[in-house]
Amino acid sequence: MSATTAPPKPAVNAFTRLDALAQAHPEWAPWLCVVRVVTADLPDPAWNREPPDTAEPSALSPWLAGAVLRPDARAVASLFDRLTSVARAQGLHALAGDGKTVRQSEAPGDALAVFLAAVNGDDAELSRQATRRGASPDGFRALAQLLPLPYLHACARHWTASSPRPDWTQGYCPVCGAWPSFAEVRGIERSRHLRCGRCAASWAMPVLACTYCASTDHEALGTLVVLDDKSSRFSLDVCKSCSGFLKSCTTLQATPPDGILVADLASVAFDLAAVERGYGRPPGPGVPLDATLAAEHRPADAAPERKTRWWS
Repeated sequence: MSATTAPPKPAVNAFTRLDALAQAHPEWAPWLCVVRVVTADLPDPAWNREPPDTAEPSALSPWLAGAVLRPDARAVASLFDRLTSVARAQGLHALAGDGKTVRQSEAPGDALAVFLAAVNGDDAELSRQATRRGASPDGFRALAQLLPLPYLHACARHWTASSPRPDWTQGYCPVCGAWPSFAEVRGIERSRHLRCGRCAASWAMPVLACTYCASTDHEALGTLVVLDDKSSRFSLDVCKSCSGFLKSCTTLQATPPDGILVADLASVAFDLAAVERGYGRPPGPGVPLDATLAAEHRPADAAPERKTRWWS
């Protein structure tokens, strides 16, 4: 009988960690119920069916810049309905509205409009959709940002397999242009990798470089440790040149894609600590995508206004 190797012990899955967060922070439980909905869809290969049409990216443009997106319209509408239904059931009407102002027959087109606005960071369109539903603009924006995540995860999986860019040197995501949620310092070699909170992409970044302004001035770069927090594996990378911060964690291996959102939520104390000390994050994506929907997916009344926002 030949010797066999025992399978590796499975990592704690995202749902277990969400349950633990709900127990530790009961006041978060309603929002975490909404997060569970999208978490279940993140690894679903059904979102991989039609990759976007993309142009040859430049050294500064992410893979989805100017892309023509081809999401499954029914899958988008279904996820949007589940997100809003759970939010309302949890009493989060500021996020989902009262559900009475939008006719059910308009739901598929509305879902695609919200989907595209969330992908592009189009706050004007998201505010318009919030008003139609009786939701608050900020609350609805938080809910809407969850809608494209399964599709963006699928895009990252496709990109990793078909068009990896090991020479990417920008601080924003090489797939969707978002700023990273946190950095991982991995293994005994302590290599630094940034992780996107939207599509879960991973890309290498020098240890001594600001994610936002690319400063390499060692006198401007520093690390803050939150001593009273239980999560000792996290710290804060800060930059005095642009007053930016990024959470950083030490880990033996990469966080699974469906664990990025949970890890970001679990370490929110570090975001609050950074803000209290006068540091911030860029308001919006690192670079505008200006993505569009394929002709067969475009809502009849959708002509979203694009706004470019830069870190200042």
